[in-house]
Amino acid sequence: MLLLSFLFFFMMPSSAVVYYYATIASDRYAAGASFVVRGLEGGGTSDIVGSFTGFTTTGSTTSDSYVIRRYLASPDLVKELEQRFGIAGHYGQEHIDIISRYQADQPFEDLVTYWQRRMQTTYDSTSGIVTFEVQGFDAETTLIYAQAILEATDTLINDLSEKAQLDSVQFAIQEVERAESRLFDRQMALQQFRSTSGEVNPVANAQLEAELIASLEMQLADANAQLESVEPVLSPDAQIIQELNRRISGLQAQITARRAAIGNTGEGTRSAETLAEFEGLQLEQTFAQQRYASALSSLEQARIAAEGRQRYLAIFSRPLLPQDAVYPYRWRNALLVIAACFVFWSIGTLVSYAVRDHLN
Repeated sequence: MLLLSFLFFFMMPSSAVVYYYATIASDRYAAGASFVVRGLEGGGTSDIVGSFTGFTTTGSTTSDSYVIRRYLASPDLVKELEQRFGIAGHYGQEHIDIISRYQADQPFEDLVTYWQRRMQTTYDSTSGIVTFEVQGFDAETTLIYAQAILEATDTLINDLSEKAQLDSVQFAIQEVERAESRLFDRQMALQQFRSTSGEVNPVANAQLEAELIASLEMQLADANAQLESVEPVLSPDAQIIQELNRRISGLQAQITARRAAIGNTGEGTRSAETLAEFEGLQLEQTFAQQRYASALSSLEQARIAAEGRQRYLAIFSRPLLPQDAVYPYRWRNALLVIAACFVFWSIGTLVSYAVRDHLN
């Protein structure tokens, strides 16, 4: 039984794996690239990337790098490559061994899963370097796939950068349009008020009225002073006293009329309600003008910031035509399987002997 278990659980699986990797397993070529996502606002201290690209990784967006990693294994990229090159046909060729081959009659989701086994990506969070490697079953096709992937990644970064610019600028443009519409409404309301009231600036007119009343009150005070100075020495029927009385009465009447014009609400008067309405409209117009100016300033700042948020790939390792099939790792994989089979057989043997001794 020990010899049979050794034969079935170690010799036969190990021999099958060694035979597969030695004679059946198809060669797989690999090609890839390394790059870092950069932005025009970059700055900071130099690092390993700077030695290759002349840029620093500070300022590059980590989120964009993770987006690229997800994109390289996404159905979107698989669909694009399938439409352009028919990758299902390449990975499903008859000369490829059955274990490594893609079955062409499988659904698209299985093609995505198969692609994820042929695409490897890494991201170094310290330096910001993104590296990908794609595997194929002939050197030329593998190089074509790697170049297409790099081109698609560059297009993705450009699209993300353009979308970020358009979103920020579009929002600022909408704010300017709203502020402009509000300012136009306030100006039309003020114009309607002036047309209805017949006055350009009731506040300025009211100030003139106040100054005129003050002047009339000064004249009234002078007339009263003159009257008080001559009344003790002249008779009440004196002409100068009568003229002063008439002047005082006229000034008082004018002052009363002017004050009534400001406080009343009759037609043709400059009422307190009219002044309050005009001041409210004028305040709203001033606020709308300030908001419009602020929106224009924000739009200009958004445009400047959008230009600074441009993203691009700083590529310092481009795909090259592979000269040798890197995969599969024949000896390594075979030795690992042999070791695993031996460990499995050894553990099984020890367990079986322990159970037998326990039963006895």
